[in-house]
Amino acid sequence: MSATKALIVYLIVRGDREVLAVPVIQRIYSKFYDHLVELRLWVLFSLIGAYLLISWALFSWAGETGLTSDLVVFLYFASTTASTVGYGDLSPATEAGRLISAIWFVPGALLIFTAVLSKLTSSLVQGIRRMVDGRGNFKSLSGATVIIGYHSDRTERMITNLVAGRDNDTKIVLLATSADITVPEGVRYVRGDRLDTLETLKRAAVEHAEKIIVYTESDAETFNTCLAIRELSDNVHVAAYFGDRDTARRATKLAHVEAVVSSATETLVRAAQDPGASRVIMALSSATHNATIYSGVLEGARGYLAAEVEQQLLSVNAVLLAVGQNGADDVSFKPFPRDLMGGTTVYYVAQQRLEPETWSRLMEKLDAAVLA
Repeated sequence: MSATKALIVYLIVRGDREVLAVPVIQRIYSKFYDHLVELRLWVLFSLIGAYLLISWALFSWAGETGLTSDLVVFLYFASTTASTVGYGDLSPATEAGRLISAIWFVPGALLIFTAVLSKLTSSLVQGIRRMVDGRGNFKSLSGATVIIGYHSDRTERMITNLVAGRDNDTKIVLLATSADITVPEGVRYVRGDRLDTLETLKRAAVEHAEKIIVYTESDAETFNTCLAIRELSDNVHVAAYFGDRDTARRATKLAHVEAVVSSATETLVRAAQDPGASRVIMALSSATHNATIYSGVLEGARGYLAAEVEQQLLSVNAVLLAVGQNGADDVSFKPFPRDLMGGTTVYYVAQQRLEPETWSRLMEKLDAAVLA
């Protein structure tokens, strides 16, 4: 190849490279400009670092050893100047230092201080707005009571009952799809397009929840939500409302939830057959009434006499109402089975839930009776 042809090829290749390099440079510049306009943290910290470094070099050149000999002193001088506090204990001593301070240091410090304050304020406002709009993230929250689904005439009463139940329900998270809802004071709110998506459930603290209540618009949505919850947590207790008994039975079997089916028809019939029965049923199911139904589990693998359990409950002003043997779907009323195995759930009526300390003492007395 002749020298002329080689030169032409070289110029063409070089020109192509330059043409290709221009879009790359433009993209880098555009990206940097976007980050600068948005005042990203790395841009802000870079500007602060460059400003402090240049200022230190200028003051050192001006002979301001009182300001630059110690890093802590210099940062203290910069912070008091930027915040306009101006204690007056530090100031430039030379004419050059004062000129640098007037032309460069004070305007730059005020500009950076304003930028930092603006960034913090913006982040705080955005965080509060996200919480109000239901776009908050409570993944790290543990031990919460999560309510999934919203009903204008029931959810607020449900929350009132939870708080009144003396079960330490201080961390309540409400997950709903609607933005037009009334969130009671102290309740964390999460909004999602769907209630059965894993990411939305995670934001609502489902992974580390203590208990979950599911009450959605339809049985199908409730069923799918229960299955999704089980993908995130195997152990959390889930109570779900269903209108259809068959769907409730499937949810209990497949999602291992405690399914609640409307008993309005049965209550209506009982009220007609036994006047006043509805008042007792409503009182027993309320968390705000003086006497309600609570439950506890007999610990260990040993057996207990039902009569002894009943007697120990009476000693702490509680009445044994029913027992649910481990693995059984139904509960047994009086007369109770003679022997109750460990893991049996006992349901009792009392003025209030037995405290953990009281329940532990009760179990110790039962253990002593078994050993005797």
